[in-house]
Amino acid sequence: MLGMYLRSKIAIVLAILGLLVLGSGIGQRTIWLPPATITAAVSGSVASAPLTVIGPEVLNAKGGNFTLNIKSAGPIQLAVGQQRDITGWIGDAAHTDVTGVNSDFSALTTQSTKGAQKVPNPAGSDMWVSEEKATGELNYTWQAPGHGDWALLVSSDGTAPAPTDISITTANDAGTPWAVPLMIIGSALLALAALLFWIAPRTPKPAVAAVPGRRSAGRNPSDPATGAMEVAKLVAAREGTTDEPKPATIADARRAKRAAAADDVETPAAAPAPDAGHAAALPKDVFGPTETPVEGGSVEPKADDTVEDTASDTKSESTVEAEDDDTDSDAGTPGDSGPADASGEGNSSAKDSAPGKPEKNEFAVAPARKFGLSLKARWGAALAAVLVAGSMGPAVAADSTTPAPTPSASATASASATASATATAAATAGVPVLLDSQVERIAVAVAGVVSTGDNAKNAKELEPRVAGMALDMRAANYKIRSKDAKQAAPEPVNSSTLLARVVTTASTWPRSAMAVTRGANNSLPQLLTLVQASARENYKLVQATPLLPGQTFPTVDKEGSAALPLDSATGLLMSPKDAVAALSDRLTKADSKWKASFKESVYITSALDTQANVAKEAKDASYVFSHTANNDSTLAMRTSDGGAMVVVGYTFGINATSKADATLTIGADAAVLAGGTQTTKGFVLSYAEPIVMVIPPAGAGSQITIVSATRSLVGAKFR
Repeated sequence: MLGMYLRSKIAIVLAILGLLVLGSGIGQRTIWLPPATITAAVSGSVASAPLTVIGPEVLNAKGGNFTLNIKSAGPIQLAVGQQRDITGWIGDAAHTDVTGVNSDFSALTTQSTKGAQKVPNPAGSDMWVSEEKATGELNYTWQAPGHGDWALLVSSDGTAPAPTDISITTANDAGTPWAVPLMIIGSALLALAALLFWIAPRTPKPAVAAVPGRRSAGRNPSDPATGAMEVAKLVAAREGTTDEPKPATIADARRAKRAAAADDVETPAAAPAPDAGHAAALPKDVFGPTETPVEGGSVEPKADDTVEDTASDTKSESTVEAEDDDTDSDAGTPGDSGPADASGEGNSSAKDSAPGKPEKNEFAVAPARKFGLSLKARWGAALAAVLVAGSMGPAVAADSTTPAPTPSASATASASATASATATAAATAGVPVLLDSQVERIAVAVAGVVSTGDNAKNAKELEPRVAGMALDMRAANYKIRSKDAKQAAPEPVNSSTLLARVVTTASTWPRSAMAVTRGANNSLPQLLTLVQASARENYKLVQATPLLPGQTFPTVDKEGSAALPLDSATGLLMSPKDAVAALSDRLTKADSKWKASFKESVYITSALDTQANVAKEAKDASYVFSHTANNDSTLAMRTSDGGAMVVVGYTFGINATSKADATLTIGADAAVLAGGTQTTKGFVLSYAEPIVMVIPPAGAGSQITIVSATRSLVGAKFR
């Protein structure tokens, strides 16, 4: 009863603990569950400024996974660009920097910079990767366009104050890592409590009442004293007298019987051994297992004493009563007692006294009953132990949480962060100033403006997107065509097929980019050279030259090409500045000392042939030819093989001087620009000569190659 009581108490305690732990785990996933999202916003008053910048420190928070919300009473403009581009565009303008997020992700930190309160509208800049516009409220999901440091430029129109009611919302990573372990532990405790209730010991069967007139020594307690009293009462009742003192125990009675029999028998060996008699005198049902005789003289062990067999008990009791009756009624008759001893006691005595076998003690106590667990109970206990042991180990929460890092993990994360920062810094140094999408967008914009100007034959239409030599060539062509219908139109600029691109990685201005395109109305692919003079200007076309027959565009790094100083010859056959000067001499003189430095080119041959023909026909004038480079607009960028690509604009000049006041006549195209066709003094013709050449790396054993070039009349005047 005490064991069952303790089991019940322990089970109740385990059940209560299980409910509490399980409830705690469920509570962490319900009533105590943290909010799904958290928001950080600009708080407090912020100084008025036309521009607001959200820096990379904010954009990189929470891995860049957040939604931006901007509110304003007026228009909202948002531009995505590289941080260096936005910084360059802002210049000296007043602006507000959103610099970061506080530790608990509840507020955005800001910093105000004084400066100009009015700036041009930043919308539409080529430097922006993308733009968003709204009125009143703008929601924007941030996604980095590529590697590098990115920022957001927020404005109204450049004049009105920029919005500062800014907030970012992201998923809350404050999870509930103990929720699942607590639920597992609580469930295990409840299961263990239920198991303890289930395996409570079975209630013993009540003792069977003794039947009057029958001996029930086998059911009496195993205490010898108690057994003796019961036997004495039975013997006294049967004999009906108490004159003579009776033996205290059954064993004493049997010893007395044997002693009386021994007196009548002359041979002492016929009497059984006292010890053997003691063991055989009592039925084995009292203190131990009973052996039941079966046919053939073999002995069959009786089942465990905890299980009662009615037939076996009846047989055993009948045997004991028969022996006692014989003993009591015929104790003085040796003949009756002898066979009984020989058949019953003698066999038992002989068996118990066999060599190698210990004698049985008549007062030996039977083994205590073993309350063993059933198979189901054992499996249940094992399952409960496994559940408890498993719940104590590390568990993975159902929701996304960030586990606390171990020291080794922290060290690894720190090393990774350092390596990442180094890689980011290196990547930023080589990040192209334009993405492919930006190059395509700029090419489309340039092609559209050029097409409009060509159709209108109006150079003013070209100014938003065309400059330098490209503008001079088209402006002259428009003017000539306005007077001379036979003059050919310039080669159209197309963006429909972008074959190649070259983008500088320079963070300063001017910046340059090149694109190779070919439209349906282009006889040869065109190389478009684009230049951004300053941060607040868009890219403009400065050269448009056809790729010469038989030439291929050099291979360049897709991650951008580094700008090269014109006077740097590091790793090159010669510096860009020297190459420009050498080509000038090579184009001017057929026997130039730099002839061996340049590959044979159709353009060089054309230039030399033109000069030779003019000089051959010059009977009344003397001619001077020149190819003068404009070093201020010359560009140089590295190629992937270590060479350099140089873009230079020459002015091919033909300076004619009349001999003896002879009359000199110029062509119809030049006459439009000069304002006449004849002169007796002389004239000067100017041709724009944009050229792209490639300088090989030092030690390559190659020559400088002219890959793209053209020539167009841009000026004429009389002396």
